[in-house]
Amino acid sequence: MSPAATESDRDLSVGVEEEFFLADKSGHLSSSGPDVVAEAGHDIHGLQRELARCQIETATGVCHTGEELHEELRSLRRRLAKAAAGRDLLLVPSGTSLIAEGLPPAITPSPRYEEMARHFGSIVDTVTTCGCHVHVGIPSRDVGVLVSNQVRSWLPVLLALAANSPFHSGHDTGYHSWRHIMWSRWPSAGPPPHFDSADEYESSVGAMIGTGAAMDRGMIYWHVRLSDRQPTIEVRIADVAMTAAHAALYAVVVKGLVGWALRSIRDGVAVPWLRVELLRAQLWRAARDGLDGECTSPATDLSLPIRRHLELLNECVAPGLGASDRAFLESGLDTVLRDGTGAERQRAEFGRVGTLAAVVDLLTREVVS
Repeated sequence: MSPAATESDRDLSVGVEEEFFLADKSGHLSSSGPDVVAEAGHDIHGLQRELARCQIETATGVCHTGEELHEELRSLRRRLAKAAAGRDLLLVPSGTSLIAEGLPPAITPSPRYEEMARHFGSIVDTVTTCGCHVHVGIPSRDVGVLVSNQVRSWLPVLLALAANSPFHSGHDTGYHSWRHIMWSRWPSAGPPPHFDSADEYESSVGAMIGTGAAMDRGMIYWHVRLSDRQPTIEVRIADVAMTAAHAALYAVVVKGLVGWALRSIRDGVAVPWLRVELLRAQLWRAARDGLDGECTSPATDLSLPIRRHLELLNECVAPGLGASDRAFLESGLDTVLRDGTGAERQRAEFGRVGTLAAVVDLLTREVVS
């Protein structure tokens, strides 16, 4: 039996890392991230500093269902918002900062971060974004590379579903995920290549580090990568979600896709894959148009509306999920299609009130939902 078949989809472990902005009451970024971490780190699981002082990151423990994830994410966000409020700060769940700032965000004091600033220059000043990273357990790195090959062509659909960054620096960017455009400035960022083996994966990682495009393995910023710290595959395409419910929904989708990939590998089903330049183009389109865009997917090589691809994705992943996660997935997708993605809700609030301050208020109200 293939190692891919040793675990059923419903038993797959899943964990979520989330990055957030800290802002003052006016919505301007705060430099107090390291201070909040120092004060609250012993009480909040996985709380750590980020590259910019205006950011903080949390991580769930190992979970197995969407409901379990939702409850843990709500708890983490609630405690983090309380810790921020203790300093008269707001916890802002947006992929990009909304209010125009006079200067680039300050770097968190750290030898590694300071070396990154020296090595990459002004790129560091322009990539301050907040993402959501989902880890799913895999049997081995060899299987993980095969899973990456299967999942990578779904990335435009995932990006459109997770888009939550239409505004940046005081204006509407015209994109649903401006974070994706900003993050793509890193020379090591982007969709992973299609790999024939784990050895080829490792060779590519070594080459990236050898050229200086990544300082170390932690800076391999592919949208899908193998974790070096735990036996997981990590999907990193998403903006941080406006709500805990949306973050949990997205994580269940990723978990379901990994399960679908494992079944395809086990059954010897060949899945179509895109060349990396075409995948980049489709990711740009998804970042610009969100759920109103078009792309192809492993379910069909036809260019179809992303909303249709969401239906096809559900058909692919639902059979392997437990009853609880199937219900969670269907309910969550219905909610997003009815109420909108984070990007759509941000734009709707701006259209209703006419100020970015109102959008910041919406984000901070919804952060623990």
